[in-house]
Amino acid sequence: MTAPSGKVDWKAIRRDLLGRIQSGAWKPGDQIPREVELAAHYDCTRSTVGRALRDLATAGFLDRKRKGGTTVSANPVRKAPLDVPIIAEAIRKAGHVAGYHMLDAGVRPASPAIAAEMGVPAGTSFLFVSALHLADDRPYQVEQRWLLPATVVGLTPEILETMPADEWLLRNVPLTRAHIAIEAAHPPAEVADALKIAPDMPTLLITRTSWRQTRLIGMLRLYHVPGHRLLTGI
Repeated sequence: MTAPSGKVDWKAIRRDLLGRIQSGAWKPGDQIPREVELAAHYDCTRSTVGRALRDLATAGFLDRKRKGGTTVSANPVRKAPLDVPIIAEAIRKAGHVAGYHMLDAGVRPASPAIAAEMGVPAGTSFLFVSALHLADDRPYQVEQRWLLPATVVGLTPEILETMPADEWLLRNVPLTRAHIAIEAAHPPAEVADALKIAPDMPTLLITRTSWRQTRLIGMLRLYHVPGHRLLTGI
């Protein structure tokens, strides 16, 4: 195991440890060195090592047990998550100026199809949110969310006038589990109108149902303008 050169931060340690896993030097089920040993090897604090280990565990590469040490996961690649960034941050990282307009918000019953997709009884009421995200004042994405009011207590249409739902959720009800589907789809008429595209033009649609532990948060549908690329990685 070779320590990264130069100043060592947790990301450098993560890359080095991940390299050991992906190269096969550490095989599924292998127990890795203890935090104190890794900290001595990298000449850093245990908290720095701990952050790298937690990140790898969250990504599914490591299994951590309080008294059983840390081992390489049996199926690390299968557990790796999709990166889901804050929409405005993703727009800024792409080199654009981010903008936001709430289109609609209010508590109402979900349609039978939406309720069935979330596995809840028909007629269940949700806080529905529809918003347009802009890049350099041009339409970029339309988000439509159905949020369970009992899980997002305190979130109101007034808050959503100025704060996108994803930023509020990250601060108050961060998800711990999600199901994600990606497909090409024709947008609803109101979405096509907001994106300024023809209704018969296919868009990239991402649908995500999310939970906080065992509690349903709700469902998100993100419609992207044609030509959008989705990039993710470990």
